[in-house]
Amino acid sequence: MTDDTTLLTAWDAFAASALGFLGHPLHLYRQRTGLSLAQQRALLSLHDTATDALWTRLQAMPLPRPQHFDADLQRIVAHVLTSSPDSTIHTSLLTALLRTPLEP
Repeated sequence: MTDDTTLLTAWDAFAASALGFLGHPLHLYRQRTGLSLAQQRALLSLHDTATDALWTRLQAMPLPRPQHFDADLQRIVAHVLTSSPDSTIHTSLLTALLRTPLEP
């Protein structure tokens, strides 16, 4: 039998790279700038292996709505951190990465 945690983990892994979720523009940013995954995670304070699940969960969150970008992103980060209250995510850097135009 599959439990809820297994299903959620599988969903997070899928959504982390899907269009419409945070992982997609983060991946595009790395691709366009040459920034490595390790460097990007370090910028956001998610470089330790203990934050692997947080990193995947963050990437699996839906993109903020453009008209409520800042409030949505704050809410998303707060939600992701509920499972790990001792961790931090540099929200201002995340905002900058997500707002960087990636079209050529």
